[in-house]
Amino acid sequence: MFKVGEIVVCVNAKRKWYRLGGLEKNEMYTVTGFNPYDGGLILKEAKSPRSGCNAYAAGRFRKVDYGFADNLLHELQVQETPMPQPQINPELEPQKFELSLLN
Repeated sequence: MFKVGEIVVCVNAKRKWYRLGGLEKNEMYTVTGFNPYDGGLILKEAKSPRSGCNAYAAGRFRKVDYGFADNLLHELQVQETPMPQPQINPELEPQKFELSLLN
């Protein structure tokens, strides 16, 4: 389900009988490995102090949906309307003055 190097989001940071070692809900973490006994995730940014492999249960996480973010950005770019050009008042236009040393 998960791969090494993948970014995951914590969806369940509730504490049970063990401590979670600083796990926060809605935070993103990088998968660096797996617990060989139960498939728990070993994370770069957090370590579970009660797990022999410093792993967390995989059910506490979901993959980051980059497709959703890409689609949202694309929709926002398409919906953008060009900024209207400001109208310049002729009275406020810059004027050129010539200086003469002969006067």
